[in-house]
Amino acid sequence: MWEYTYETTMDAPPEVVYGLIANLSDYQNWNPFIVQAEGTLGLGQVITGRASMGRFRLPYSHRIYEYIPGKSLCWRDFGPGAWFICGQRRRYVEVRGDKTHYTCHLQVTGLLAGLARLVVGIPLRNGIIAEAEAMKRQLESRDINPGHP
Repeated sequence: MWEYTYETTMDAPPEVVYGLIANLSDYQNWNPFIVQAEGTLGLGQVITGRASMGRFRLPYSHRIYEYIPGKSLCWRDFGPGAWFICGQRRRYVEVRGDKTHYTCHLQVTGLLAGLARLVVGIPLRNGIIAEAEAMKRQLESRDINPGHP
């Protein structure tokens, strides 16, 4: 097993930050990591799409295992392959002071988790960082913060 966590704060209301995360069909317009996402948000629902991993765009299918609108969206790999490599991605939004705090936590488990770290560990880490920073730029460049310092 291995894990990676990335955290940042954003000068945007939490409902707007979460709204960007929850709008899967818009990922292609701003997200450099998850370049395509489709599905319905809800516990047990399946999300499919493509993730940019260096020069490659890899397909994925994830099942939502935690969904609290406005607060968290968490999904993981599923199916027979998950015995060998299973990625879980947890994204949380919360207010801290006058800012919105965003956390993305990735956990990779399974029989081949160590090999996965060698092969895609750096692209996954870089993708998570790129996604969070693109989200921050997208939100902070909008005029969406009336009354929010």
